[in-house]
Amino acid sequence: MEHDTPVASGDALEPETPIDVGAEPAQSLPDSSVEPPPASSPAPLLPPPPAAVEQPRVPWGRVLAVAALVAALFGLAGGYGGWLLARRAGVAPSAGTVRVVSGTTEEAVAAAAAAAVPSVVNIDVTTQETSDSGSGLPQDHPAVPVTGNGSGVAFKRTPEGGTYILTNQHVVAGADTIVVTDSTGERHKGTVVGEDEETDIAVVEVDAEIPLVKIGDSEKLVVGQLVVAIGSPFGLQHSVTAGVVSAIHRSLPDFAENAKRYPLVDVIQTDAAINPGNSGGALVDRTGALVGIPAAIFTDTGADNGVGFAIPVKTAVRVATEIIETGSAKHPFLGIEGMTVTPELAEEKKLPVEEGAYVVNVTKGTEAEKARLKPGDVIVKLDDTPIRSMDDLLLAVRRHAIGDTVTLTLWRGGEQMQVTMKVGVKPKDL
Repeated sequence: MEHDTPVASGDALEPETPIDVGAEPAQSLPDSSVEPPPASSPAPLLPPPPAAVEQPRVPWGRVLAVAALVAALFGLAGGYGGWLLARRAGVAPSAGTVRVVSGTTEEAVAAAAAAAVPSVVNIDVTTQETSDSGSGLPQDHPAVPVTGNGSGVAFKRTPEGGTYILTNQHVVAGADTIVVTDSTGERHKGTVVGEDEETDIAVVEVDAEIPLVKIGDSEKLVVGQLVVAIGSPFGLQHSVTAGVVSAIHRSLPDFAENAKRYPLVDVIQTDAAINPGNSGGALVDRTGALVGIPAAIFTDTGADNGVGFAIPVKTAVRVATEIIETGSAKHPFLGIEGMTVTPELAEEKKLPVEEGAYVVNVTKGTEAEKARLKPGDVIVKLDDTPIRSMDDLLLAVRRHAIGDTVTLTLWRGGEQMQVTMKVGVKPKDL
């Protein structure tokens, strides 16, 4: 692979591939006779990243965004938005069992579930997919209804007394109709308030008063802490599984090879069983407070393998609140494309260091250009945070607010220097 080939924002996080720096700091109601989606359903596939993955090293195989999808009629092949893979329904793998190590843990799981289940909803979506034979004629084939299934969490009251529901963007992307089923079994028409593809967060509104979840603090999570996942795996509504926080501050590759998706950065890893249909649901602590939104799993089978990932609630609520207030979310951005420094790259470019973020390109009109960053610069620190990779730099930027002033320590040629610059706003077209 050539080391100096830039790529667009959203490409997989890999040592030899430059990525953009900048992201978050961090319908009509169907007839009631419509049957719920089958218990077994496919999920959108994330492409396998290269074998060499930056810290922490993870043996990636397949990573699935955990929304369930069913193709109606003729088993529609193709995708939902170009990146969901429709699979034939079959016997559903087990949704997993609650991992109980003591009576105290069992009681904690039961208490957490009792507190949070009333706030978790099932989300059924329908979209119309068309199949084009290539003749170029309009309506060459009629639209085929495709149904999808995911989860959501009631987290905020609307001014009219309804409920804002937090979910994943990939759950509702392209939906023509949305039906929200609460914990009592009552169905409500859902309307998308807004979506943020970059963080995979969306907000759905319903004209009903659903109990609100307690918001926890994802910043205080520790490895080994008990967590409980609640959602609709394989369409099995309000299923509860339990596990622990396996790791924090993970980075995942971009969601799809042939669609505009973005890396998920600073996510929570858990062994609580998460399966297709859990997307957008709740990951809660022992008090039932929301700490994360399940979004993806690492799997070779399409079902839980003990490695699931959730978006921290701090990120999710920040983005959702901005969507509600302004219609969209803005993301902090430096304005560079770069790649992780490796020993091979350091030797090829004759760099003075073997770790850091190598600047490949500086985007015109950005704060990076104003600060006179240059291709070939190697960033090794942002304020007091060491930068050993592009993942490190992306995460450090996302933890800042737009307008913050930061100091970059970098190498240019054989000289180390410091550059002070502001964190800008990521353009919507990147």
